[in-house]
Amino acid sequence: MTKLAVISINDVYRINGIDNGDTGGLARVRELRKKIEEKYQHVLFLHAGDFLHPSFISKQDDGRAMITSLNMMDGALGEFDDNMVVTWGNHEFDKGRMEHVPLMNELLSQAEFNWLDSNITWKKDALEAENNLKQLLFPVGDKTVGLFSFTTDIVHPDYIESFTDYETTAKAYVPQLRAAGADFVIALTHHWLQDDRALMNLPAKYRPDIIFGGHEHYAQIEQVNNNWILKADADAASAVVAEITLDSSTTSVTPQIISLDHSFPKDTATAQLTQVLEDENDVAYCRQLNQTDDCLERKLGHTKVKLMAEETEIRRFETNLGNALADLSLQAFAQCDADIALLNSGSIRLNQNLPAHSDITVKHLEEMFPYSSDLRLIEFDRQLLPQIINHSISSWTANGHWLQIAGMAYIHDPETTTASHIHLKNERCGDEPTKTTIRAVVPYYLISDHTDHDGYSMINESMQVSCDANGAEVKRLLTEYLNQQATGLAVTRDFRICNTSRDQCD
Repeated sequence: MTKLAVISINDVYRINGIDNGDTGGLARVRELRKKIEEKYQHVLFLHAGDFLHPSFISKQDDGRAMITSLNMMDGALGEFDDNMVVTWGNHEFDKGRMEHVPLMNELLSQAEFNWLDSNITWKKDALEAENNLKQLLFPVGDKTVGLFSFTTDIVHPDYIESFTDYETTAKAYVPQLRAAGADFVIALTHHWLQDDRALMNLPAKYRPDIIFGGHEHYAQIEQVNNNWILKADADAASAVVAEITLDSSTTSVTPQIISLDHSFPKDTATAQLTQVLEDENDVAYCRQLNQTDDCLERKLGHTKVKLMAEETEIRRFETNLGNALADLSLQAFAQCDADIALLNSGSIRLNQNLPAHSDITVKHLEEMFPYSSDLRLIEFDRQLLPQIINHSISSWTANGHWLQIAGMAYIHDPETTTASHIHLKNERCGDEPTKTTIRAVVPYYLISDHTDHDGYSMINESMQVSCDANGAEVKRLLTEYLNQQATGLAVTRDFRICNTSRDQCD
């Protein structure tokens, strides 16, 4: 009987974790791997995509600190790690123009581990590296494990010719790996859970034996056709560990989610490395601005209440921080008769709650908004509003397309996946709508001709309305608001999104 332990993480943007380093971080991942390697002879370490971007540190170094930190996952820099495999996530392509090809090849050459790109066809003379593979066979004693990958096509960089769909990819690689001697096939995926389910519902000869996935930002463990789909929390707040027993007649899998909270120790050498990398980045940022080396610690304001920004909250529920940001956005466009504001929560990337009676610093805002947060005013037919809200609540699994809102309200029933009683703030719920068109403040990302609109295909750039406030940045609006709050923030929920699973919705 042969046993293999597989460790998997996904969607890790911060090398030192969240909650001021008390949760997650790659030093805890390294410590977990050490503990697993003490117990098992055969250990495979996987990353299911999204790590180069976006983060405050990657805005400065284009992902180099992350690559260095991941190189330390075997405990040594300068040595290739044959037992580590990653796949491409959509955020690996944030640097997506042809001019970024030299950077991408540099990062690949610096990586001391293998990448899988099974469903990606690169353009000629684009990414070329010996450690960027279509498939991989991994020996486990007298057994062999095969690996292939799948990456979502929601971002299409200039240097990629095409993405193959998951069905075609599985039909090509699962039989091919088995024919090459694989006793057990792993799919390393970065796409939505519903697509992982669909992959596991293919005919048996095309199914992988297990999926280690990413893209959603919270832990998931699910069986489809007796095969496991496993995902961890973002920023290594947890990791998946699966014990796979391989023998001549049967295979068994025992999965678990390991919490990497403050009680889980850090590997000392990795912690020292990641702290040095972060400190160097912070100092370089401040010096570029001709400011003191500690400029990121400058206090911008204070909060009297706990500000809810952790992703499983702000990507699934109305939160007090979400309300404050949406309200500020709406107020900024008041002179142009804006009715509502809609902010996709994936643009608010702090991924931690700020405790009551704590300071809000420059670094908090830089981490909260690693992308441009510019806003635009659009106008659309009232009939589109239910479509927009229904997309917001779709795939209710902490996805970034969940909207924080202002100027309107509705009831969300997660059990029936419905939104009801949708109305504007100045309308009585149930009465005949007073407006046939809606003016909405939205992030430019949601309408840009160069994005997937976060799935909001019903709105686009042609709906933009002229307004002097167009281009206003959410980060700047929040900074100015903090300066005005001498006694501190006291923002609250007002049940503009009433959730039937935990609110009293009348």
